[in-house]
Amino acid sequence: MVTAHGLPRGFPYRLIYNQRSLWVKRRRRKSILRPCSAEKLLSHSTKELEPEKEYEHAVSKGEERKKDMAKARKEETKAGDSEDVLPGIPPVPSSNHPKSGVAFVLEKASLVPAYVGRTYEILNPDKHADFLRKKNMNPYDYRPDIVHEILVDILGSRLNMAGMVQAVFVKTDLGHLIKIKPHVRIPPTLGKFCAMMSQLLQKFSIKARGGGEKLMQLIDNPLVKHLPVNSRIIGLSVSSPKAVRLRDYVDDVGNDCTPVFVIGAMAHGKINSDYTDDLISVSALPLSAGVCVRRICYELERKWRIL
Repeated sequence: MVTAHGLPRGFPYRLIYNQRSLWVKRRRRKSILRPCSAEKLLSHSTKELEPEKEYEHAVSKGEERKKDMAKARKEETKAGDSEDVLPGIPPVPSSNHPKSGVAFVLEKASLVPAYVGRTYEILNPDKHADFLRKKNMNPYDYRPDIVHEILVDILGSRLNMAGMVQAVFVKTDLGHLIKIKPHVRIPPTLGKFCAMMSQLLQKFSIKARGGGEKLMQLIDNPLVKHLPVNSRIIGLSVSSPKAVRLRDYVDDVGNDCTPVFVIGAMAHGKINSDYTDDLISVSALPLSAGVCVRRICYELERKWRIL
């Protein structure tokens, strides 16, 4: 049989198509590899170099602007330093923000670890009520929720967001001393907080993810050697004979020293006032530790004009 094209049926048409495609490819290669004139090469190279020159020119202009701005800043600082100050009249400070900020100490925090079954946990009366009852232990002496509430209030305050909180120290009933950095994120729930604190007491430190920075760690006693030199340690107790108005007292504290407020983190009892410089009472009625912390943060924010 013969087809309409004049070729027999079963003829290998693919060979013709393959030969045609090879011929087309060879023609394309020859057209690509044709040598061009020297003038075309020179014109092409100059076109490529023009944007590079423009970029270098723009970079040089940017560097000149940066140098001019740096010179202007230096001149402004020299002019500010060269201003004459009248003898006997101190210069007015530019801002009310102190250089060191504020620190907090939480005394007698009830972070007591124990093996409940096979797990190492911080004792919590809401979770371990049966365990405390079997051991004849007073549930009011085991209140990790007070420490959790205080830390959430301090580290979530505008005072800490403005960078004015220098550090937070926690002294437990068992004598452990914990240093907490101000940029730590405290877990919002009490269960996760207790798990984190039990891990801290076992490993002695908690590091940040992806780095070696210690966010929380156990440090050596006494506390005084970890405080700044110009610190003023202020204890709060309802039984103190020195009753003050907190706003006036905070205003009287100078910006050249670091106020360190010592607050009791327990349900009942008194703080250890042996190392404090001053022991004050801010209310005739007993206040919770969370209320005291919030009042202190509010007064410091007002004094340092933190909006």
